[in-house]
Amino acid sequence: MSRKVYIARNYRSKFDAAGKAKMDCETILQNNGWQNIGFKQTWIANSILGTLISALGVSWALLRLKSGSTVCLQYPFNKFYGYCLWGAKLKNSKVLTLVHDVRSLKGKYGHSEKEINMLNKSDQLIVHNDKMRAWFEEQNIQAEITNIEAFDYLHSDNPNAQRTPTDYDQIRVVFAGNMGPFVYELDGLERGNFKFDLYGVGYDEKKVKNINNTILDYKGCFPSDKVIDHIDGDFGLVWYGNTLDTCDGVTGQYLKYNNPHKLSLYLLCDMPIIIWDKAAMADFVEEQGIGFKVSSLRDIKTRLAELTPEQIDQMKQNVQRVKADVQSGQYLTRALDRLV
Repeated sequence: MSRKVYIARNYRSKFDAAGKAKMDCETILQNNGWQNIGFKQTWIANSILGTLISALGVSWALLRLKSGSTVCLQYPFNKFYGYCLWGAKLKNSKVLTLVHDVRSLKGKYGHSEKEINMLNKSDQLIVHNDKMRAWFEEQNIQAEITNIEAFDYLHSDNPNAQRTPTDYDQIRVVFAGNMGPFVYELDGLERGNFKFDLYGVGYDEKKVKNINNTILDYKGCFPSDKVIDHIDGDFGLVWYGNTLDTCDGVTGQYLKYNNPHKLSLYLLCDMPIIIWDKAAMADFVEEQGIGFKVSSLRDIKTRLAELTPEQIDQMKQNVQRVKADVQSGQYLTRALDRLV
């Protein structure tokens, strides 16, 4: 049996939402018997010092790497991914790469050849979903591929977190994240039995169109380790872009391929999901019975009005089932089991 190892790294903050997924993956790897051969995970905000520590940690890990091992790398890994690949191949070890982001799909390179050539040196890939897998296969990737299906979000429930029962005359749809242009367009929707509760940065009250009759309710911004306990709503909205009718722009179009970490956060807040019907995770949401998909946010009024309290309660029960797996790291565990 090959030796299973990974390389821990430095993160800017223990409570940084951007690093949460990768930090959780390191924990799940360790829980599944993988050994860290680098330095211990650190949280140093200074970018120069943090990069230096990561560089030394990677070099130390490659020196310790034994021939015939399987090393799990998380991608992107700044400048160190190529270095790790080189060292692993030098030690005749297999590389399993857990893909968090594909820069080509986010328009970072404009052409995928450079990124694909690098990822093609990995022996195995864990990608987000079938849509991302199909994109990799179109690029003639040679690595063995499996899907993670949903990103885990390690978290223990806070018994003091407020979870208000649903008022079916005023369903609270939560959006958490950066307040993009579409957020202010929500206020132009025809009124129904719903409102929008907003959590995150960048909210500008001056952009609200109907300040005296608004359906937007800004709740504030909270640290990433606290926000789950503050969010109190009935549905979580997965949507990006400028308009109500489609998810446009780089981030909006990326939804066609990625598993947004935001979706996992909503599940931990006990909320079913409303998601763009062309998003890669739209089928997952409906197959698991944890919400519904819409082609336009103008459809929300009708969809919510059609739902019975019993149907919403069933969605919430299904959320509890998926949430239990997400908060205990089962999605990555199952993906690892399929490959190793």
